[in-house]
Amino acid sequence: MTSARKSSVSNDTPTPRRWRQGPVGVGQITGPLTRPALGKRGFAGADLLSHWPAIVGPELSAFACPLEVKYPRGRNAGATLHLRVAHGAAATLLQMKLPAIITRINRFFGYEAVAHVQAQQGPMPARPRSHRPLPPLAAAEAAAVDAQVAHISDTSVKDALAKLGKVLQQRSR
Repeated sequence: MTSARKSSVSNDTPTPRRWRQGPVGVGQITGPLTRPALGKRGFAGADLLSHWPAIVGPELSAFACPLEVKYPRGRNAGATLHLRVAHGAAATLLQMKLPAIITRINRFFGYEAVAHVQAQQGPMPARPRSHRPLPPLAAAEAAAVDAQVAHISDTSVKDALAKLGKVLQQRSR
């Protein structure tokens, strides 16, 4: 009877390759997913975007971000990198450091990928907030927040408002 069960359960359907190898890292699947969108903007991969702060430094990366890379027709070298800068002072800083920036970008790619840089002023994309721990709240401040919500009868609303008030007190420091 056990031999009949073994033969009735066949494993003819191939297991997908991804499942046979075990868990797959996010980095392995994001490349193929983002390549079409990034390719339209001239980015061969997300490397320039993800390593931008390391390439140009934290000072300049806070005020400038890459928008697109335009290669001359039929070539993959000598491109023009289009940047967005936050304000005129950032554009001046960018202009001053331009030769070093082009050198760093080309060193990153390993060949003369970028020959020119064009900058346009405009709003910078929103950056994700860092999740740094908030400083602890003093007992007197916590008591003051609790006193402000003490008159609320609904306990779930009171707890939520007290929590919000305490976080706002911590952030205002």
